[in-house]
Amino acid sequence: MIIVAAFTWNAARAFPDGAPWGAANPAAERNCATCHFDVDPVRDSEALVIDGLPLKPAPGANYDLEIIFEDPETVVAGFQLIAKAGDQQAGIFDSSAAGVEFIGAAIRSTVPFRSDAGVSWKVEWRAPDVIESPIVFYIAASAANDDGSPFGDTIHFRSYRLTAD
Repeated sequence: MIIVAAFTWNAARAFPDGAPWGAANPAAERNCATCHFDVDPVRDSEALVIDGLPLKPAPGANYDLEIIFEDPETVVAGFQLIAKAGDQQAGIFDSSAAGVEFIGAAIRSTVPFRSDAGVSWKVEWRAPDVIESPIVFYIAASAANDDGSPFGDTIHFRSYRLTAD
């Protein structure tokens, strides 16, 4: 009993400041479903949308994006979004929203957001000055039950591919 309680406590608090950078990519060794493992992740989730994302970004252009997550089972939610061109970061994210942090081409929530039917986050993305290859946006959102553990939470993954010139 003590071992189970210790495991649950440690798993829930393994990353109190947010998931590791890169965890939005479902192919990553340490992705969001690595810690939230109790329920199979939803791949290509239609509950997860990035509004305002262009099909073909203009080099150096700024885009106002809205991450929309609508899952009726969600009590609290969080997200992570990364933009990559091959193995390289692509562009720069920014946000003035509370509870959101960013580093280069990665952005994530650092606190759970309450959700009774859906939640959204507004972010800005500046496209790279030179776009030589397609850019893939990997996004993950947690549909959590707010019990402080990784159990009963569902991770939703989705990716968007933008074309290059």
